[in-house]
Amino acid sequence: MNMNAVGIDVSKGKSMVAILRPYGEI
Repeated sequence: MNMNAVGIDVSKGKSMVAILRPYGEI
């Protein structure tokens, strides 16, 4: 498994969460 791919996937997940939850609370 490529660590870079995982990092990008996590970044996308965080970005999506930030968009869905503008308050940024997790």
